[in-house]
Amino acid sequence: MKKSHLLTPAVLITIWYVLTLPGCALTGDFIREGAGSAPPAGHPEFVVFFIGDAGKVRERESEPALVALRDDLKKISPDSSLVVFLGDNIYDNGLPDEGHPARATAERYLIAQLNVLTGGHRAVFIPGNHDWDGLSPAGANLLLNQQYLIESLSGGQAQLLPRNGCGMPAAIDIGESLRLVLFDSHKWFREQSGIMDTNQCTDHKHKELFAALRETLANSGPRRTILVHHHPFVTYGEHGGYFDWKKHIFPLTAFNKYLYLPLPVIGSLYPIARRNGITVQDLSSSVYKRFSDSIRAVSRDFLPLFSVSGHEHSLQIIRESGPAALQLVSGKGTRLTDGSVSADEGSLFASPLPGYMRLEIREGNKFSVTVMVAEENKAPKEVFFLNLTEK
Repeated sequence: MKKSHLLTPAVLITIWYVLTLPGCALTGDFIREGAGSAPPAGHPEFVVFFIGDAGKVRERESEPALVALRDDLKKISPDSSLVVFLGDNIYDNGLPDEGHPARATAERYLIAQLNVLTGGHRAVFIPGNHDWDGLSPAGANLLLNQQYLIESLSGGQAQLLPRNGCGMPAAIDIGESLRLVLFDSHKWFREQSGIMDTNQCTDHKHKELFAALRETLANSGPRRTILVHHHPFVTYGEHGGYFDWKKHIFPLTAFNKYLYLPLPVIGSLYPIARRNGITVQDLSSSVYKRFSDSIRAVSRDFLPLFSVSGHEHSLQIIRESGPAALQLVSGKGTRLTDGSVSADEGSLFASPLPGYMRLEIREGNKFSVTVMVAEENKAPKEVFFLNLTEK
């Protein structure tokens, strides 16, 4: 009886905490009323596909989002398209050296993504935290392994940018209409955590990275710009502190989505810790806050169309108040990653389902975004359209 009395306050605190969590985890698509646009008319002149966190597949099974992307890509000329993989290309620990027991599985994860490229289509990969194996001292070597394998297996049709484990921005110009500005956000996170990698890049600090980013944007000429980086500056998923009630009861699903071992009360320690900055990968950490603030400052000054990222295992389009504060999250390239997502004040669209996004460029520099959802045993479908008007 005494034991029961001791547990009661803890149980009540857990119930209160779960009930006061921000947002409510979605099980399907959320579309804010009036936020979407009508499907754009006419054929696009160029299409950029964004898909992230696709680096895990089952053996002898195809991932619906990758299959849908491959089929979508076949409809478009290689000269009029580009695929951008938004990081976490190999779960959970990057690409080890040849001969390592995990090498074959890691290669299989990467090959599944490269297989979407047929008939000369091109792709660019950027790194995520898992490609570096988090804060591992071996991270730079893992990244170079991935760079060389992508180039070798694709016959030069795909590349990892920035090259050689550098975090500085790389620019891809699409005619005179668009510049993609890609950089390695996790390289900066590692340096802010005290890890200075030995590779072919000079060390850089926070102000130097963002100064280089500003310079790349300033030199874009008449082109509109898009910032491409793994970590979003805003998210309404777990990295943003939005946890499903299941994480309080089954916290081990964060490490294996099928590990439903109930740990009530104790399980709440995990989401509580993450909402209080225990890991640099969450927006609640001081490092991540500095990153988000810096991206927002750059966006206010240069007015990119949007930032696009992975990291969060969901599909989201978020518009914050103020100019140039649009964040696309396309981080659900596989069914096998765990995570939940909520809708909050800035949400235009949100979904926990696998899929990807398309940026379409039409005559007259007209830009639009289409969200594709690809569920298992269902035909892929276009679920949301957003026309981006000239600023």
